[in-house]
Amino acid sequence: MAKREYEKGRLVLLWAVLLASALPSRGQLQTSFKVGLNSARMDGPSEVDLDDAALERWRNITGFMLGVGFGYAFTDAIGVRAELVYSRRGAKYTFDGPSYRIFRHSAGSTEARGLSRYLISIQNTYIDLPLLAYGRWKNFEFSAGAYGGLLVQSTGEGSLTFSNGRTVPLGNVVRDLEFNLQHNYRKDKPGRGDESERVSVQVDSRAVDMPKTLGAYYDYPEGSGKLYRAIDYGLLGGVSYYMSRSLFLGVRFQYGLADITNEKGDIAKGQTDNGNLIYRNDHDRNLLWQFSVGFGF
Repeated sequence: MAKREYEKGRLVLLWAVLLASALPSRGQLQTSFKVGLNSARMDGPSEVDLDDAALERWRNITGFMLGVGFGYAFTDAIGVRAELVYSRRGAKYTFDGPSYRIFRHSAGSTEARGLSRYLISIQNTYIDLPLLAYGRWKNFEFSAGAYGGLLVQSTGEGSLTFSNGRTVPLGNVVRDLEFNLQHNYRKDKPGRGDESERVSVQVDSRAVDMPKTLGAYYDYPEGSGKLYRAIDYGLLGGVSYYMSRSLFLGVRFQYGLADITNEKGDIAKGQTDNGNLIYRNDHDRNLLWQFSVGFGF
């Protein structure tokens, strides 16, 4: 599955590069520059509790974009364009409900079940290559096409609280815990966090020390793969309004088709399989509204 998604994304990127290189040379080439804001979120199936109530929520996050475009006009009304865009997108992620903590120690590990609340602001930065056909009517330009994106940075920042915890199977109480989340999804190592500040918690008969700030893969016993895949791709469409011959305002919507999460890096937060992590094989995508101002010549 992952290999097939990667090959699809690579073909989209290759198509973008070939089309850009095939555009006619100076004299027929139109160039444009733009800068703007992204309103983005991720979308996918949520974990549910025993009553089938959703435990996860994705909200929009604001990022920025910077792009350059190279186009060819067949007539005054229609043409094609290839773009190179630096685009930051992601989501504000919340998990709130029944969950677990696995406390690892020298004798093995102990699971506790309780309530978790994750609040994470995820920022993923891509280099996008959109390919568009456009048509103009009066001062408006309508465009549609496809894009391929390469993930170049992936971070997250937030907090985690764990409350009402009891160990399995003894049922001993675990005190309420609060953690900071500092995630670098491309570089963090399994079981690691910021060791500059630690917290101690009594788990059954053992005192377990943990970092106050947890890395992206702290709960992972071993390397399982990065959470976010390197390739994104999908469809897009938009409209621009030309205030003059060169200056324009634009709005665009991108609908991701790629599964941006890696099954081997995406664990369930609501439950385990007798203390073993459950890896989720679901389809998460990027959704993006882009608002820009630019000029062309």
